[in-house]
Amino acid sequence: MIPICAAYLSKIFPEAKIVLPNEVNKTLSKDYDFLFLTTTNINLLPKNYIDLSINCHSFQEMKPKQISIYFDLIQNVTKKNGYFFTSNRIEKIPMGRDPYTRIQNEVPNRFFEFPWKKSNQILINEISRFSRLVQLDAIGASGKNS
Repeated sequence: MIPICAAYLSKIFPEAKIVLPNEVNKTLSKDYDFLFLTTTNINLLPKNYIDLSINCHSFQEMKPKQISIYFDLIQNVTKKNGYFFTSNRIEKIPMGRDPYTRIQNEVPNRFFEFPWKKSNQILINEISRFSRLVQLDAIGASGKNS
């Protein structure tokens, strides 16, 4: 996802300074427009540092404890007037060991049960239009004649 996002942003904002995870030093400078991090970089983030935190389709794969850790991190490092964008399934059973040969007894992750804080303000809450289109196309119900 990071390479796709970085390529897109460099096309839209050709003058922007984009820093990739492998380019991050032990301390963060503010000499960039877009900063991409992985889990190995998160300990470098100071409080109230990020304008926009993004998570796409990974909370649904985590255990509740891991989700809580990331939510705490995001709440801590995102600026007071910053934003957090997330796109995850409404409900998904995380896969355990041997997901295709064993019955999965994991408790489902439910988007509305994520550890949201009362102080969080929801700006948009809807099922992704893009996801709906992909699902429609996958079942052949896109409305177009084949």
